[in-house]
Amino acid sequence: MSIFSNIKKAFVAASVHNGKVRARQELLRMSDRQLADFGFSRELLLDGVAAWPWRVDADNLVAAPMSVDGSAVKPSHARQEIKQAINELSSYSDRELAELGVTRNGIEEAVRYGRPAVEGVFESRKHAA
Repeated sequence: MSIFSNIKKAFVAASVHNGKVRARQELLRMSDRQLADFGFSRELLLDGVAAWPWRVDADNLVAAPMSVDGSAVKPSHARQEIKQAINELSSYSDRELAELGVTRNGIEEAVRYGRPAVEGVFESRKHAA
C-alpha cells in the first residue's frame, strides 16, 4: 500500500467522522418527539459517534422505537402503531385533515416524520445521518 493510499484512507475516515459529528449535533438539537418520529435514540446520540448509526432495529428503520409519550416500544409494536395511526388519519375527512395541517397524500409522511409546519421538520432533516 502506498503512502497516498494511506493518506486517502485517513482523509476519508476523518471526513466521515466529521460528518457524523455534525449530524449528531443537529439531531441533539431536535425535540424528543422529532427524534422519535425520525427513529433516532437520544440515549444512543448521547453515547457519541461511537454509537453510530444511533438506531437499534436491524432494518435501520427505527431506533429505540418510541411511542408518542416517549416510552420505548418493540419494533413490531412501533410498526403496528404507525399502521394504526395511518388508518385512523385516513378515516378523517379532508377538512379534519386540513385542520391538523395534513393532506390526504401526506398522511403516511406525517405519521412517520411529523408535520413540517407544526414540528419544524424539513425535507433536509428527514434523511439526516
